[in-house]
Amino acid sequence: MMTGNDPNDRRPPYLGFGLQLRREHIPSVIQQHPDVGWFEIISENYLDTDNDALRQLDKVREHYPVTMHGISLAVGSPWPLNQEYLAGLKNLISRVEPAWISDHLCWSGADNSQGKMLPLPFAEETIDHLVNRIQEVQGFLGRQILLENVPAYRNTPDTQIPEAEFIREVATRSDSLILLDIANLHITCVTRGLDADDYLQQLPAQRVQQIHLAGSTQLCDLQMPGSGPASDPIWELYRSTIAVVGPVSTIIERVDCIPSLDEMVWEVSKAKQAAKLVVA
Repeated sequence: MMTGNDPNDRRPPYLGFGLQLRREHIPSVIQQHPDVGWFEIISENYLDTDNDALRQLDKVREHYPVTMHGISLAVGSPWPLNQEYLAGLKNLISRVEPAWISDHLCWSGADNSQGKMLPLPFAEETIDHLVNRIQEVQGFLGRQILLENVPAYRNTPDTQIPEAEFIREVATRSDSLILLDIANLHITCVTRGLDADDYLQQLPAQRVQQIHLAGSTQLCDLQMPGSGPASDPIWELYRSTIAVVGPVSTIIERVDCIPSLDEMVWEVSKAKQAAKLVVA
C-alpha cells in the first residue's frame, strides 16, 4: 500500500520505519545519523520552547523527514476548539514542514487538561460532531490530519456502533486519515472481547497512514539481537495488521521508559524484519 502509485491517492508518502524523537536522544541523532527512516515529534514539546530546541530540531530535519503528533486537540470534546492552540500548531507546521500531523480520536475532560484523552461514545451523533470539527481543523491547518485510536478500558461506555466501523465512518466522511496504535488496539480487543482480525478488516486500509508500535509487552525487557521479533501479542498483532492493510509507515514509541538510542534503533530493525516476513 505504498503511496504514490495511484495518481488519485492524496495521502502523504510512505516513510518506512522510524522513531518517536526524545529530547535525550537528539544529540546522538545529530552526531550519529542512525539508520532509521524518519522521526515523530510530540507537537506540544515545541509549541512553547526556546530557539535552541528548534535549532536542534532543524538539524534533525536536515537528514530525516519529521512528523508532528499532538496530545491536546481533543477533537471530540463538546466545547469549542482551542483556537490559540490551533494557531500555535499552524505556526509550528510552517517552521517544521512535517510530512504529516496527527492527534487522537478522543475528547478531554472539562478542564481540557493536556494529554487527558478519553474514549468517545461510538454513536451516530458523535460521528456528526466529529466530522464537523475535523473538517474545521483541516480547513484551518490546510491539510489532512491523522487521528489515533485510544484504548477502551473496562469503564469505557457501551457503544452503539462497533469501534472499527466508527473509525471508518469518521475517516471517510471527514476525509481524514488513521493512525493505528497497536498496543491500544490490543487493549481494546482484550477489554471488549473483540476479534482483532475482524476489526482490521473493517478499517479502510487506504486511510491507514501510520502505525504506532510500542514493542514487546515487556517494553523494557528487550530480546538479544538476532533473536527475531518477540513472540507476544503486540508483535503478533502488528504482523496481522500489516497482512491486512499492507506496508504502513511505522514508528517505535516508548512511554514506559527511555532506552538508549541504540536499543531503539534495534527495535526499528525488529519492526522491519516483522513486516518483511509478512509481505515476502
